[in-house]
Amino acid sequence: MKKLVLFDLDGTLVNAGGCGRTALTKTIEELYGVKPEFDHSLISGRTDTDNFAIVYSLVKKGKKPTAAEMKKMKAKYLELLPQQVHASVRCKRYDEIAGAEKFLTFLSKEKDVILGLGTGNLEEGAKLKLEPSGFGKFFTVGGYGEDGHTREEMLQAAVKRAEKKFKTKITPENVYVIGDTHRDIVAAKNCGFHSAAITGGFGEPQKLQRAAAELEMKDFKDITTFCVWLGIKTDPKGVKRGSYIMPASAIEHVFFSRTGIDEDRLKMLRIKKYEDLESGTIM
Repeated sequence: MKKLVLFDLDGTLVNAGGCGRTALTKTIEELYGVKPEFDHSLISGRTDTDNFAIVYSLVKKGKKPTAAEMKKMKAKYLELLPQQVHASVRCKRYDEIAGAEKFLTFLSKEKDVILGLGTGNLEEGAKLKLEPSGFGKFFTVGGYGEDGHTREEMLQAAVKRAEKKFKTKITPENVYVIGDTHRDIVAAKNCGFHSAAITGGFGEPQKLQRAAAELEMKDFKDITTFCVWLGIKTDPKGVKRGSYIMPASAIEHVFFSRTGIDEDRLKMLRIKKYEDLESGTIM
């Protein structure tokens, strides 16, 4: 059975130095004559389609953009993005997440693993942001910002494209999502997919912790742990995969004794969908 591994881009594979936010700000300023002011957390982990609508609404006092306005914003954004990517590289603000290239190279050689993007970036924008790293060569399918306002829509689109390209059915239990914000994890859970969090990215620590990914790692240096999570390597301690919450020990209560773990987080690790959590929201 094929496994589909979907990677978020910003903060997960690369830190592009804020080039996307700068391009978005300049897009709104050039088209509407107003420089939008907003915190990065407002747009982090969302799709570009959603972000365009949100920032447009900020400068238009709550008004929603028409389809024509959305088309115009996307075109201007993609016109401005290349120079912002180049500026990030030139000013040494562009970085690859540690271990990402080695991990991608390893997975690309696994015959039963399909590598895909699960990113809120527009498809062309994703290619532009990945170009300096050379990571684009690893991905043959993906879900992108054009696929909808929500990350759930984007992830589902990625699965459908993988099924079509590789002529195989991919069940939810064989889809693995890796991202850096709570929105990545929540979307994966809502789709019934596995989830892993890169904690060294752009996610807000408290919200990311409460979203309760199956696996939390700062970066990709520890390939073995990721491979055990993916089920393509056996646990070096001989503990059966799925019998404990990674990357903790087999004694589950040790994991939950960490500062900040609460009952909601414990429930999150055991439910299939985020909407099943009864005590409120982390959004």
